[in-house]
Amino acid sequence: MELPSPSTVRADFNGSTFEWYGVTSRFFKKDDKYLVETENQEGEMEVFEVKYTFGWEPLQQYLVQFPDGRLQALPTCWDVEKKKWYHLYPDEHIKPHDPLFWTRSMQNWDHMCADCHSTDLKKRFDPQTKRFSTTFFERNVACEACHGPGSTHVELARQGSSWENVPFHGLADLNSTNQAQLAACAKCHARRGMVYPDHHAGDGFLDHFLPELAQPWTPGVARPTYHVDGQIDDEVYVYGSFIQSKMYHQGVRCTDCHDAHTTRTLAPGNLLCVRCHSPTPEKPKVYDSPSHHFHPVGSKGAQCVECHMPQKTYMGIDARRDHSIRIPRPDHSVRFGTPNACNKCHDDKDASWAADWVAKWKGPQRPRDLRHPEAFHAFRSGAPTAENLLLGTSRDTEAPAFTRGSALLALRAFPSNVSLAEARRNLKDPDPLVRTAAVANFDGAPPFDARIDLVPMLLDPVRAVRTEAARVLARLPRQVFAEKERKAFDAALDELKERSLSNMDRPEANFSLGILAEQQGNPGEAETHYRNAIKREDTFVPARMNLATLLNTQRRNGEAEKLLLEVTKLEPSWAQVHYSLGLLIAEDSKRLEAAAAALRKATSLDKNFVRAYYNLGLCLWKLDKRDDAAIPFKQAMRLEPGNPEYPLVIAQMYAQVKRWIDALPYAEAGARLSPEDPQVQRFLQFVRQNAK
Repeated sequence: MELPSPSTVRADFNGSTFEWYGVTSRFFKKDDKYLVETENQEGEMEVFEVKYTFGWEPLQQYLVQFPDGRLQALPTCWDVEKKKWYHLYPDEHIKPHDPLFWTRSMQNWDHMCADCHSTDLKKRFDPQTKRFSTTFFERNVACEACHGPGSTHVELARQGSSWENVPFHGLADLNSTNQAQLAACAKCHARRGMVYPDHHAGDGFLDHFLPELAQPWTPGVARPTYHVDGQIDDEVYVYGSFIQSKMYHQGVRCTDCHDAHTTRTLAPGNLLCVRCHSPTPEKPKVYDSPSHHFHPVGSKGAQCVECHMPQKTYMGIDARRDHSIRIPRPDHSVRFGTPNACNKCHDDKDASWAADWVAKWKGPQRPRDLRHPEAFHAFRSGAPTAENLLLGTSRDTEAPAFTRGSALLALRAFPSNVSLAEARRNLKDPDPLVRTAAVANFDGAPPFDARIDLVPMLLDPVRAVRTEAARVLARLPRQVFAEKERKAFDAALDELKERSLSNMDRPEANFSLGILAEQQGNPGEAETHYRNAIKREDTFVPARMNLATLLNTQRRNGEAEKLLLEVTKLEPSWAQVHYSLGLLIAEDSKRLEAAAAALRKATSLDKNFVRAYYNLGLCLWKLDKRDDAAIPFKQAMRLEPGNPEYPLVIAQMYAQVKRWIDALPYAEAGARLSPEDPQVQRFLQFVRQNAK
């Protein structure tokens, strides 16, 4: 990151242009200023001054400062190798109302980029004035970003003292274990969310950050960023991949392969790998040989990284390798649809072809994959075996913590006693990543069960675990805690709140504070936070949804409906908002036709939306359209054949108007599914008697 000048700007600012979806941006200079004429947030052309360059290779971006002090990254970048402009989203028309538009929150340098590209960054946002005053000690990543404050180190050197790598000599411990070193690197080389602000070199990674796993921490909001076998999919920045690898579990650290100060590898090509993977008396196998890789010596296919660390391109031209360092498994591609290294090169062939060749070379048996792709594939595809497979994954002590934690996060979709017991068992796991995921699993637990199990976690030595416990327990009234428990809860809750208070420029932070306020019985404060979230990003849907629900509880249905209608315009294809709108409107008995229309829209957008079918049936029943109502009720039965609620509601609907013959088969179906429910059995006998 540099001030723009002839020596720092790599792009063509001599009147060059770039056209993207009908918008022609122009790059030029005037009075030593570097200027860009492009589309603004109102959809009009405007001239902006480049405040900083950002990046050097393979691409360079350009930052614009706005009157409120924030820096925004322009989406048109310079391809250094090809010497041409290109757009970060070449195949997607990002319109001015989209959060990904360059002037909006997702392209804000102060929050999205700065922390990992500058030294000692302080994002200073004032919620009152809505202004940024971000500062940094050094514009780029310098020594103290990784080693911590160096004044003691410098003073000792000036005194001629002998130096040892110990904490009281002023620098952070980066080398005692591979975990210590990885914690230093992971701050930036991880897809992670903040746990607590003010990270300093040498701090524990999970005391300040929580990495993305194969399943999102927030279900239903974010899509998975890894494939079902743990391979990289979205931009995940190495850490989550590497902690899955055998290398990491054998004690390998970043600097075994990379120069810490240049990030370049310590040797070119296969020479890097054979420094460790070379013949020894204990392991005489030769890896850098056609007998292992089955490709001509010197060819691309003979390179270790091409098979074991395939790459994916991000930001248009930035190729990055998968650091899970895995065995190629085209057979997994056949079964689960995952990518594989073989077909990265042989893209004219299919995965079955590649799997057949692997079987010819290596034999028919493949090693057990500790990343359990079968479990995550079953989960994401809705297979009935998913819960049992995920339970097996969580119990696999040989599996990486990344994988076991991911399984626990997925198990939240199955709020059974068995899944909860598995989460309870993992609260004592030695790995804090697993403990944090286990705590998250208690989201669906009965509140007082959660209290018994999670109060001890409020004192966990790792902050990520403590704050997650506070988040889950925040739905309980404070008076249920004993005095010592309340003290621990308040301390962890304060840590949790600090995460949001340090990010008040973000809609997500205001949204989180709104949830906490609502859980703690402060609806007025919650409303303020939800509205602030919308002000920070007027396209932020979750705040509108929660605020609509809150207003509904206060009988402010007109305001709630307005919010939901706004969401239908922002997310017209999202079934859930049409469902919520239908339920809200249905509270007014005079508007049941409108409610039915909204619910029908939800079912058209999501053919498997069981509750939408059920509530559509209820609406039509109330409109005295019983035969019409039976259609969505029956669809709910087909989608959930084991749920007695759906056949019984049809039986009750027909019984209400004495259509006993129509009611009987559904009463019988409901009774078969509820053999131990005396009320259901009595209802069946009543229908049978009247159907004679």
